[in-house]
Amino acid sequence: MRKTNALGELRTTIVGALLALMASGVLAQETQYVSDKVLVPVRSGAGSEYRIVHRGIPSGTALTVFSTTEDEVWSEIETRGGTRGWVRTQYLQEAPPAALLLADQRAELDRVRGERDRLREQLQDSKSAASEAGGEISTLSVQLEETQVELAELKRVSGAAVELDSQNRILTTELEEQRSEAELLHLENVRLQERVANNQLIDGALAVLLGVILAVVAPRLWPRRRSNDGWV
Repeated sequence: MRKTNALGELRTTIVGALLALMASGVLAQETQYVSDKVLVPVRSGAGSEYRIVHRGIPSGTALTVFSTTEDEVWSEIETRGGTRGWVRTQYLQEAPPAALLLADQRAELDRVRGERDRLREQLQDSKSAASEAGGEISTLSVQLEETQVELAELKRVSGAAVELDSQNRILTTELEEQRSEAELLHLENVRLQERVANNQLIDGALAVLLGVILAVVAPRLWPRRRSNDGWV
C-alpha cells in the first residue's frame, strides 16, 4: 500500500516537471523579423568583378539613375553626395521604401500631434479668455445697471434742478423789481426830505421876515403917548 502511494507521488512529480519544462519552452519563444536595412555596394562597372567604390548605400537613399544594362541587372547611378557607379537594379524602386515612408508618417504624426497639443493649449487659453471675458461682461453688466440707476437719479435731480433754476430765475426777477421799486422809493423819500427841508427854510425865512415887518410897522400903527412932564 505504501509502495503504491509512493509510485503515485513519483508519477505526479514527473508529470509536473514535464509540464513545467514544456511551459518554459513555450515562454522562451519570441517573434523576430528580418531587417529591412540594406547596404547596397556601388561598383565601378556593371558587374560583380568590378571594384567597389562605395561599400554600402543605406536603403531609402535617393539616387539619380542614368542608364540600365540590356539585361536590366545593373544600373548606373549617382548619389547626391557625388558618388557615381553601378548597383544591382533589384535594389532600386521608384517609390520610397516602407521604412522611409513609415519614418515620414511618424514625423507627420509627431507634427500633427504637436499641432493638436498646440491647438488644445490655444483652446484652453481661449476657454480661459472666454471665462475671463464672461466675468468682465458680468462686471460690466453690473456697472451698467448701477450707471443706469445713477442716470435715472441724475435725471430726477436734474429735473428738480431745472425747476429750481426756473423758480430761482423768477425770484431773481422779482428781487430786481423790488430793488428797483426800493430805489425809486428811496429817491422819492430823498426828494420829500429835500422838499420838507426847503419848506422849513422858507417858513423860517417868512417868520423872520414877518418879525421884521412887525417890528417896523407895529410902532407906526400905535402912536406914542406924550410924557406928562413938559407937555400940557
